[in-house]
Amino acid sequence: MIPQHFRRTLDLHAGDKVALSLEGDRLVLRRYNATRARIVKGHSGRRVLEAPADAPPMTVQTVKALLSEFP
Repeated sequence: MIPQHFRRTLDLHAGDKVALSLEGDRLVLRRYNATRARIVKGHSGRRVLEAPADAPPMTVQTVKALLSEFP
């Protein structure tokens, strides 16, 4: 259960989806955004992953953490 203070601040209601992410040693809760990352053609002509504007920053630590969980 999310404490009332946080629900009010984020304007969350029963049934609303949230997204959790790790940023360093912090657990971050955000309102869920259905916008997803997508693959687009970059400036060099190569395909690149474009993240939504509200995506957390992709740091070296985040990539290492994600790769450590990958089989």
